[in-house]
Order: sequence, then structure tokens, then C-alpha cells
Amino acid sequence: MEMESKILIVDDIPKNIQMAMNILKNEGYKMFYAKSGEMALKLVNEHNFDLILLDIMMPDMNGFDVCAKLKNDEKTKNIPIIFLSGKDSSSDIEQAYESGGIDYVVKPFITIELITKANSYVRLKQLEDKFASL
Repeated sequence: MEMESKILIVDDIPKNIQMAMNILKNEGYKMFYAKSGEMALKLVNEHNFDLILLDIMMPDMNGFDVCAKLKNDEKTKNIPIIFLSGKDSSSDIEQAYESGGIDYVVKPFITIELITKANSYVRLKQLEDKFASL
């Protein structure tokens, strides 16, 4: 990796943030976290993230609303978003994709699944950025 890749983890439950960070800590990413949608939107204006792991069920602003705001902003619309949820209902999964998410991971995380998906989408984002600058 030319640059250190940045991942933002958004979840209102600190234990979930810690679990995701522990799973991804050996992958070489610089990790940030937000405990609310508002905090996440503030952080994306301060940093260029390569991936956002976004919880669906949060107080104040749910993950679908956060995703929609990010996808409607020119600066953040190309950041891949993987939704995180304790629910695996088809309606939640459909809504995740419809709001702009690129993937969906059910909690509790399967370690290899989260690592593989995170690595794939970060690489994809880096390639897209490289081609966009040509």
C-alpha cells in the first residue's frame, strides 16, 4: 500500500467497535470510530476514508440515513460502505443496498469474512482513486 488506508467504524455500541477493530488491527489500517451518525458525518469531512463500516440501528440517525447523506455528497459518494447489523432480515439487506451500501455483514462478525471484505473494498477504492487521477 502506498498510503495508509483509513477505515471508519460507526456503531453506537463500543463493544462492537472494539470487536471490529480487533479483527482488523493486523491488516495495517488506520482506524477511526464514531458512536453516532452525526459524528461519522463530521469525521468524513476531516479525513479521506477508504471504507466505512456502518451500523444500521443507531439512535438519532440510523445507518441508512447516514449512507444516503454520504452518497449524496460529491466528496464522499465513492467511499464503499459495508453495513453492519445484528439482523439479517431480507428487508434490512435490501434497504442497505438501496441506500448505497456495497455489502452487508451480520454481527457477531465472522473474522475471515470481515477481513476479506474490508481488504477487497479498500483495494477496490484505491484502484478507483488511481484511475480517477489518470
